[in-house]
Amino acid sequence: MNVLMVKLLVDVHTPGNGKTYEFQLDGDMPAERAAAQIIQAVRETENGAIELAPLTATLCDETARSRVPLDLTLRAAGVKSGHRLILV
Repeated sequence: MNVLMVKLLVDVHTPGNGKTYEFQLDGDMPAERAAAQIIQAVRETENGAIELAPLTATLCDETARSRVPLDLTLRAAGVKSGHRLILV
């Protein structure tokens, strides 16, 4: 039995540095893990020059105008391809 992953292509804005990044994320990934993955990728891209703590970071879905509950998967939280997320 093949299991297909739901891939979401989203833009993630980080107000701390005023930049927006494109991410392809697994829709079945818990939002908490997605936030940690995003933080790690931004740190690597910016050579560590951004201060975000995975334990206190929050994802907001600008498109849906709501906070993404960290205990839900991205898909269960209503995040869809094309959405713009804000990492705060």
